[in-house]
Amino acid sequence: MAFIMLNWSNNYKIIGIVFFLGFFADPAYSEDYSAKIKNIIVEVKPKSPWFTLNADINFKLSPIAKEALQKGIVLTWVIVIKVEQEGWFWNTVLEEKQISYKIKNHELLNLYSVDENGVVDMFSTLKASFNAISKIRNLAIINKQEIQKNKQILVAVKVLFDREALPIPLRPISYFDSQWALSSQWAIWQQKK
Repeated sequence: MAFIMLNWSNNYKIIGIVFFLGFFADPAYSEDYSAKIKNIIVEVKPKSPWFTLNADINFKLSPIAKEALQKGIVLTWVIVIKVEQEGWFWNTVLEEKQISYKIKNHELLNLYSVDENGVVDMFSTLKASFNAISKIRNLAIINKQEIQKNKQILVAVKVLFDREALPIPLRPISYFDSQWALSSQWAIWQQKK
């Protein structure tokens, strides 16, 4: 057996790597389309036994997700809210809530529907439909009675894009294409001591 060995200098190796990466990189994929959670406020209103959550979420659709939505594909997000109590070694989850949002384009009606846990509202623009799901207001998350005295709580919120709700042919692509990375990181509110 004969092997052909190329003697590349370091400069040619670097040029080859840069060319290879530049050839396959697409500038449209370099942008971050993940949801972002802002302004988490947890409070107990006077004469109320409940901790309530207020939060703002910024959704940014990638071009490929927007095109899929325009073609009638339903896009689904799940907002996960966890209330935890501090512990010696690990935190204890006291409460977990989920809010599911499905957005669909109804091309013949020229409307968008937002399905929030089974309750459907119609909107005339995509922006209006995202405005409807981008604000969580006065959501009761846990009763004060469930929290042990002298223990602090923290509230974690995350937006998950549900790739499994996509049509079967799109699912494998969505796991490898960064334009389908529409979930957020965990955002945490911690009770002040």
